[in-house]
Amino acid sequence: MIELGKLRYLPFSMENLEFGYSLEQDALTTFFSRGIAINLQGIESYKKMVEEDISTGNRKRILITYDGNEIGIGSIYENQGMPKKAGVGLMLRRDFWNSHIGSVSTIILVEMLFYFMDYHRIEAWSAEYNRRAHRVLERAGFVLEGKLRESLYTNGKYYSWYIFGNLRKEYYERRENILKEGMMEYYDEYRRFLEIFLKDDRSNNENSKK
Repeated sequence: MIELGKLRYLPFSMENLEFGYSLEQDALTTFFSRGIAINLQGIESYKKMVEEDISTGNRKRILITYDGNEIGIGSIYENQGMPKKAGVGLMLRRDFWNSHIGSVSTIILVEMLFYFMDYHRIEAWSAEYNRRAHRVLERAGFVLEGKLRESLYTNGKYYSWYIFGNLRKEYYERRENILKEGMMEYYDEYRRFLEIFLKDDRSNNENSKK
């Protein structure tokens, strides 16, 4: 668990199923996150999908809470083979769209993969009309690498998918600035979390040498 004041990042469990399903049924949320304005998936179908993801490990969901309330889900999509890479996605409740939490949560996903799990590359896809997501990704170190032109059809119109990439070595060249500018008021909390983690790691190393 990562705790930044009132903001927490926890493993998603079946207890959070109804919340996850509620995000999937919000038309604006799915329109901006996946280019789907109407999702006719039933809750039993959603439950099976989550159970399969937990079983295979191909998609890991991270529950995001604020002051104890469920506000969003971050996703990590595993890619098999080398180099070690993954995709990321984020869905937030609409009342948190204009907060800093989207930027903070995207950076947390990047930190999980680069800092804690030693991944080489992270990818994110975003619809061309989702300008807010583009800014959030760029703030987290992502670079626009290409476009799949008119490959997304929704609401009677064709759009392009924008493909963003983030390389570990490039991220680390800018990491401190990304953390300071992107984490904003959560920067000091995150630094304290890292120090506690490193302190525990140092303590374990010392004990292993005894």
